[in-house]
Amino acid sequence: MAETQTDSDMRTGLGLLFAVLTVIAALTVAATSYSSALDHSDTMQLVSGVALAVALIAGSLVIAAIHIYE
Repeated sequence: MAETQTDSDMRTGLGLLFAVLTVIAALTVAATSYSSALDHSDTMQLVSGVALAVALIAGSLVIAAIHIYE
């Protein structure tokens, strides 16, 4: 008999969740860095740095979730 392998719903769901979070965080980095350049605000640079950290962590979790639930 032939065996078939299907993707886990957890793999798809977590991958999609963290991918969306990564895109949102990356857009936040772009928006806050642009705002910081216009206003010369240190607060926006801090927010941009936090958003960058969130984007990198979420991107790493996407890869981990895809490999764990493979």
